Amino acid sequence: MNNANSIFVVRFVSAALMAGSAVVAGCMASPEPEGVEEALIDESGAMGIPVQSEMKLERRGEGESLSLVPNAAWKELAPGVWENGEQEGANRIVVGAEGHKWAIEQAEKELSELQARSASQAEEEPAVNDAIAQLQAQLANLQETAKNIAAAPGSANLTVSCDIGFYTGPSSSVSGYYGAAALAQVSCIGGCQTFTISAQACTNFGCSPVYASSRVVCSTPWTYGVTKSGTYGASCSSAASVSPPGIMSSWSGFCG
Repeated sequence: MNNANSIFVVRFVSAALMAGSAVVAGCMASPEPEGVEEALIDESGAMGIPVQSEMKLERRGEGESLSLVPNAAWKELAPGVWENGEQEGANRIVVGAEGHKWAIEQAEKELSELQARSASQAEEEPAVNDAIAQLQAQLANLQETAKNIAAAPGSANLTVSCDIGFYTGPSSSVSGYYGAAALAQVSCIGGCQTFTISAQACTNFGCSPVYASSRVVCSTPWTYGVTKSGTYGASCSSAASVSPPGIMSSWSGFCG
């Protein structure tokens, strides 16, 4: 077995371009009006996405263990889970089976609390209902990525080095409208690797489907994801994941 390392250089930003907030930031859920825009992005070749942070992910030797080395902005919240305390909003990275297990348990707990809060109210709270819908979408994303990790083959090409970039944040940075965006970009040197990218964006007008696609990636970058329009300043969230190595970048904050 070749003992060379397979190195994934992971770059991502959960944009601090807008003042972020927790997902229950008092946004009023709105019915989807005519003219709501949603765009699936599936591009080969160079496509600039905003990047503010770098992390290096290494797959060592014959095993499947992962070592994630963050910069100073990213703090380990739990094994396989990092949060960025320097950027505004809720910015989180989840890596591997252990990290996804923890994130799923936390999302289930938060969802249960929100549902109990909703059930206890005499009058319906649109902001809480909006938060529940977005959290349910995030939970489904985490569960799907965890399944992909569990189903992944036990061996990998240990000679390929790949760049993985994420943008999860307000859509105005990558589109012509306010809302939320989830994008991932991959490219490799020294060989090729099959990747699966999934992405979802949620705004006060609802959540996009979970878009997913697989492709063999070599030196030509592949960018995949979705943008969805929303009301400026409303509650938004987005998430994108790449497998292998089984890593997700998520964001929640204000539409912008």
